[in-house]
Amino acid sequence: MIFYLVQRQNSKSLQYVDLWGPEPGSRMQFLFYDDLLHIQQARPGTYIFSDLETLSPGQLQLAIEFDDQLSRAGSQFRVLNHPARVLRRYDALTKLYEEGVNSFRVVRACDSLEGIRFPLFLRREDDHRGNLTPLLRDQAALDRGLKYVRLQGNHLADILVVEFCDASDRAGVFRKYSAFVVDKQVLPRHLFFGHNWNLKKPSLKTDELNQEQNRYLETNPHESFVADVFRRTNIDYGRIDYGVAGGVPQVWEINTHPTVLKVTPRLTDAFEAIDTAGDGDPVPISFRRETLEQVRQEVKRRSRNASLRTAVSTLASTPLLEPVKQMLKRWLA
Repeated sequence: MIFYLVQRQNSKSLQYVDLWGPEPGSRMQFLFYDDLLHIQQARPGTYIFSDLETLSPGQLQLAIEFDDQLSRAGSQFRVLNHPARVLRRYDALTKLYEEGVNSFRVVRACDSLEGIRFPLFLRREDDHRGNLTPLLRDQAALDRGLKYVRLQGNHLADILVVEFCDASDRAGVFRKYSAFVVDKQVLPRHLFFGHNWNLKKPSLKTDELNQEQNRYLETNPHESFVADVFRRTNIDYGRIDYGVAGGVPQVWEINTHPTVLKVTPRLTDAFEAIDTAGDGDPVPISFRRETLEQVRQEVKRRSRNASLRTAVSTLASTPLLEPVKQMLKRWLA
């Protein structure tokens, strides 16, 4: 049995729980981070800590304490993505820059931005929705961008300033490579093409490009590079998105909860390889009272913030504010 730890609101992007095995949940089951508050025992199996980029401080500490107990419970318990070891987005990208893997820097918006290289863009550290701004090409544009993201309700401590790395070819075509890693096994996922630097889905298709994608999926040309990046960042399970600039791979991000909307043969084989029989007795689980209280307080704050965001979203959707929204967009551009 594989137990997949994830935020409840993000679980729909993994379909293996419902589709893999003779019946839903027979091979893989969700374990939601907030439910750890109430867990009293853990069954033998393989535990994948996913969604680590989105965890609050309390949730992260809860996950670390849970992992510590699983890791001491015996060989019938297996853990991927030990939460105390995994480097999350800022730390991972910083290490990859410092070790010469990446050629671009990321800096938290609340820290000194002295020497930052333009163009750049802004994004949140804790989600995978991509850029919050277009490319900002000078200090004045950066100042406007920082004001804009704060008007959206973001704290600067949660915002990353990312130097732009141009990975387009001579024809202006960008390529986004993507590969899964499941316990050191590298599985090429897709290769997207487009003229937009922020590729979320393919926007350019030709027979020649289709052949290039097929070669990527068949030959796994960056296997050793991808495996090395996961080793450096202490990540056992996830998906890497990257490009190639000047012949050198550049890591955009690693997502520990990648979207999987259908069962695929290679990923199924990889999950089969890490699955465990689930034999043996459950082990008792407990957490520090301080950690439990911290998580409960965070849950209350999230509920209040969600209500506030709903109210703001409702207000922002009124047609009367459309001219203001358009003005903000022109101001930021």
